[in-house]
Amino acid sequence: MPHLHLEYSDNLQHIEIKPLLVAIHQALVGAGYVSDPNDLKSRAIMQQDYVIGLDVVTDQAYVHAKISLLSGRSVEVRQAISELVLDLMQQYIAPQPGLNIQLCVEIIEMPKQTYSKVVI
Repeated sequence: MPHLHLEYSDNLQHIEIKPLLVAIHQALVGAGYVSDPNDLKSRAIMQQDYVIGLDVVTDQAYVHAKISLLSGRSVEVRQAISELVLDLMQQYIAPQPGLNIQLCVEIIEMPKQTYSKVVI
């Protein structure tokens, strides 16, 4: 834990997702939010079908990170994780001329009582 789902619009140019995911993993471990690096799981999906605002053709783009954490962390810790990931997104995703890029981080709590995992 945590799990990271990263979604981004296909109108972004020259975006390198894997280095961003690695940097997030390293930062979460380095900050002490994760004890076992192998508990981190990240995946990214480029979205081709999306609408931002009211226009189909748009000068808008997005990168949305959903971070799923087991329940029990304080609001302060969840805020710190959100800010850490947002800071890294700003470092790894460069502004692009003529494009407004929305960077978002969403923290999702997964109840410990219902989360299941086994390593085989």
